[in-house]
Amino acid sequence: MDMANLLRISMLLAFAFSATQADAKWRWQIPENDEVMIEINTERSELVTRNTLNPNEIDIFVWNMYKGDKPDWQRDYKNLTPNYDILILQELWLDHLMLQTFYEDELFSYHMATSFIDRKRSETPTGVGTAAKVEPIRVFWQRSKYREPFIRTPKMVLYTEYALEGTDKTLLTGNIHAINFVSSRKLRHQLKNMSKVFAAHDGPAVMAGDFNTWSKKKMKYLHEFARESGMTEVKFDNGHERMKTFGKYLDYIFVKGVEVYDSHVFGNSEGSDHKPMTVKISVDTSK
Repeated sequence: MDMANLLRISMLLAFAFSATQADAKWRWQIPENDEVMIEINTERSELVTRNTLNPNEIDIFVWNMYKGDKPDWQRDYKNLTPNYDILILQELWLDHLMLQTFYEDELFSYHMATSFIDRKRSETPTGVGTAAKVEPIRVFWQRSKYREPFIRTPKMVLYTEYALEGTDKTLLTGNIHAINFVSSRKLRHQLKNMSKVFAAHDGPAVMAGDFNTWSKKKMKYLHEFARESGMTEVKFDNGHERMKTFGKYLDYIFVKGVEVYDSHVFGNSEGSDHKPMTVKISVDTSK
């Protein structure tokens, strides 16, 4: 190939890459800080039957929902979630079906931290969401410093804090869909920011979600996060039924300052590529 043809091909490739990047920047819109949070059913006060969680029994459900893209998603969601106090959900995709499902839910109010909005698909927001049968006393979020390659979108961590009956202690929950197609160093940065939040919280805490720990080094940094934040990994009798990538589990629940009574993975659920996880905890309010 002569130099002229090589130069021509290089210019075409550079133009194609530039056009693709421009399209990605237009399509996947990252919201401004004051537009990150979306609330559903929070104004319907009749849904909130109490202001505090019962510290003797708190049931938590965790699920990466694959944007509701599986045919059985809605069926599994409606069948599995009603008996839980808190739902920690990843890959919300607020299209008509998911939005309608949440609005029709008479048990939970929802808080969602938006990662990005897909302009080519009906301006649909996606991100992580936490729902509960009580309103949180505080909600805040962290956006990953680093972005996914090509589409240049961040990943979110959503924190919700709940009052507990009979005590001044509060339960802090964290909901993560971790940065994925990046180096382990960039995942570590996101985990470090989370560990600071939990290390500073003087009370019980739960951190759960999809950590995208598909390499040995990413697993190492996940364990580092647990040590630095004072958290313990929840074990499951059927934990092998969780989703794996390259032989590594992606979905975890970590706890601090609580007693774990039960934990389970819904291995038979077909509503997502990930399997739902649950944990039943209690908080000793006498300490």
